[in-house]
Amino acid sequence: MRILLVRAPVPAHTIGLKHIMVCEPLELEYVAAGLAGHDVRIMDLILERGFERRLRTFRPDVVGTSSYITGVNEVIKLCRAAKRWDPRVRTVVGGVHASRAPEDYADPTIDCIVPGDGTTVMPELIRAFETGRPLEEVPGLVLPREGCLERTAERPYMPHPDALPLPRRDLVAHLRHKYYYLFHQPVATMKTTWGCWYKCNFCFTWRITDGAAYSRSPESIADELARIDCEHVYIVDDIFLIQPARLRELGRLLRERGIRKKFLVYARSDFISDNEEVIAEWAGLGLRAVFIGLEAATDPELDSMDKRASVEHNRRAIALLHKHRIDVYGSLIVQPDYTEADFERMKRFIDENNLYYLNVSPLTPMPGTLIWEQYKDRLIVDRRAHGLWDLSHTVLPTKMPLKRYYRSLLGVYTHACLSPFRARRLGLPTAPPIWSPKFLRLWLGALKIAAQFLAAHRHHTRRELARAADRGPEPTVGQAARLSSDRRAACPTGRSPS
Repeated sequence: MRILLVRAPVPAHTIGLKHIMVCEPLELEYVAAGLAGHDVRIMDLILERGFERRLRTFRPDVVGTSSYITGVNEVIKLCRAAKRWDPRVRTVVGGVHASRAPEDYADPTIDCIVPGDGTTVMPELIRAFETGRPLEEVPGLVLPREGCLERTAERPYMPHPDALPLPRRDLVAHLRHKYYYLFHQPVATMKTTWGCWYKCNFCFTWRITDGAAYSRSPESIADELARIDCEHVYIVDDIFLIQPARLRELGRLLRERGIRKKFLVYARSDFISDNEEVIAEWAGLGLRAVFIGLEAATDPELDSMDKRASVEHNRRAIALLHKHRIDVYGSLIVQPDYTEADFERMKRFIDENNLYYLNVSPLTPMPGTLIWEQYKDRLIVDRRAHGLWDLSHTVLPTKMPLKRYYRSLLGVYTHACLSPFRARRLGLPTAPPIWSPKFLRLWLGALKIAAQFLAAHRHHTRRELARAADRGPEPTVGQAARLSSDRRAACPTGRSPS
């Protein structure tokens, strides 16, 4: 079969990393790897244009796509466009948001939702399409059925990850020179663990895998690294620096095989502060930057998130990474009841710890997290305005007026990131000279983000919320009839409504 896998574009209202990074669509590369024997293409609509033209030229039998919460409406637009082109084309949606909130994709133009590991589910799904086997017989699916969701039989989240094929990076090789993260370019992304060992209440990563963590062996990781020809490798696990014995074994394999990369990875502050020998070893192996969920500058805030780490852990981890010439990419969470004094405290924490690279996010109770039930009735952003659920817009009422809240949030970024003199004074290990093209690109992206923050309070008007909730043209009456011809007219008893 001809299968077109598509990464949706970033919505216009969405604020954030789209202006300072674009990484390869790793989840689609994994899905493609499981579809040996089929004609598979990947289209990255963050960097490419002409989706409908590609439909006409490639003529796919199946269109597959995925998204985070911000991309739900863009995914639905793609599926509607595909069905307008040919109602017979099969449309499949997956991704992390589909795993926790499949009801958001309940649209008549979506044939199937894959809430688990697409690499292993998609081959069986494609065989069902080829043979005419009812999708109800394929385990691990969610099927939109006339305003309802029908779940098929359960299946394990995934096999042992060493059994997965390596991602098909060749399908986006023509775009490789355009993939970057800040100053790391070109950069390849890589995954070594699915799930997480910790249970922060604002995060749903651990809930997707029911609290289990599926980790690849050091041998499997080294095998893939040996095949990656990018110097920079961004390991996207929620936590990579964990389990010292596994890290030591992987380090041994990298030295034995002469594999040299520059790594960007995630870690917890408590692990870093308690395991300097691991950090020192990996600094020698090429560790250049570590993403840390610092989250807050006070212990009560950290405790309220079930973080199981302290501000002292944060401070020690930052100092240790700086000692070993490793950049810190920190994330902080702004509570809805913050006042000017809280924002000033956050700036002091940033200055005291010499932080530069930051992601500062309003607390966002994502569907599927433990805090969702606590906050779901207090939202000021409609669930359908998915482009605003970007961890930059607040979706909760704030103590400060919205305009002042966003200006204060922007003030933290401006204070930390937009001074060339501060960047030069900090001596950032991975940064080029401050007047280099890469640094100028970063500042240009930061200025675009700043412009969005200046207008963010206006996005909460009824008109802008409606624009953010737009899903594109719905099928015509005739198209809708053809789409539903093989679907049940009502949701069977006991199945979940959307």
